[in-house]
Amino acid sequence: MNDIWITSAIMTVVLIGFAAGIRILVRKLLSGTYKAGEIVDPYRPRNFSLPDPLRVEFAGEKSTTLRGRFWQGSSDKAIVVVHGIDGPSLEMMPHVSYLFRAGYSVLLYDNRGRGDSEGGFSTLGFLEWRDVLHAVDWIRRQPGVDPRLVGLHGLSLGAACVIMAAAKDRDIRGVLAESPFVSMTIMLGHVANKLTRVPRKLIGGFLRTIVDWSLGTRLRLVEPRTAVKQISPRPIFIIDAEEDQLFPENTSQTVYDTAGPPKTFWKVSGASHANCWHTRPEEYEQRAIEFWEEVFQGDLAAGSDEDAETQHEAISAEEDATKRHSLKSYSSE
Repeated sequence: MNDIWITSAIMTVVLIGFAAGIRILVRKLLSGTYKAGEIVDPYRPRNFSLPDPLRVEFAGEKSTTLRGRFWQGSSDKAIVVVHGIDGPSLEMMPHVSYLFRAGYSVLLYDNRGRGDSEGGFSTLGFLEWRDVLHAVDWIRRQPGVDPRLVGLHGLSLGAACVIMAAAKDRDIRGVLAESPFVSMTIMLGHVANKLTRVPRKLIGGFLRTIVDWSLGTRLRLVEPRTAVKQISPRPIFIIDAEEDQLFPENTSQTVYDTAGPPKTFWKVSGASHANCWHTRPEEYEQRAIEFWEEVFQGDLAAGSDEDAETQHEAISAEEDATKRHSLKSYSSE
């Protein structure tokens, strides 16, 4: 009898240790390779003839401090730019540059667990898209920015996050999303299948369960394909890399097909994942600027300065932004 109890106790300790090890490993794998202070030289702001940005920080989801850079534009319109899963955020400097030259104010920040931001590790979009809502709240409070004239630009994981954020915040004017994925469960199944050859549906659900337990997430809710339906009638521009080596074939096309009008799709010939600007920089910038000009046209963009000031004051008074966008408020989704 004693042997049985001893064996049971040993097995319990082993299982607990194994589970703790899995949790630590998952968090370590998602802690990222980009850390504070690391800058890819071609993306240094000075290489784009930009003025020195304002260094900023704001509270993201679960009161995580997020840090980034803000460029005040010459107009009252603003764009929040969101980078991919591993960053660095400065990989988005080409987009900051042409947007700023076109007169837009631009906020570029490090996602949680990346660069100078806190958070420790990525949650694969579960908290990151809610962080976008906090970034939008911050930029709407800036002097010179019309809170009604804010758009979102995202890359890869950032693309998925801006789609989901715009689905929740109906006042976001438009979305440019490069290489968004369909759902995180499908993405996990795709990556695991490439590594193990286990069927995607089987391995995807299993891996999602492991990651959810390790990170405290609900990744089945990270599904841009569903969220994108809520963006219409606001404009969305989806850009796809023809030679995407990371995502399943036609991933961005699937998101586009699900979206309602008005919508625009551009598949960049010869481009690899998250590399569309590098492949066709001049055409990319022209198409992007034309899209944003269309987004900000119309009756709303021509609204009175008095209305804009009134709305700005109303938003500034909403100090409960964290509560409105807290994890609890999404628990029923």
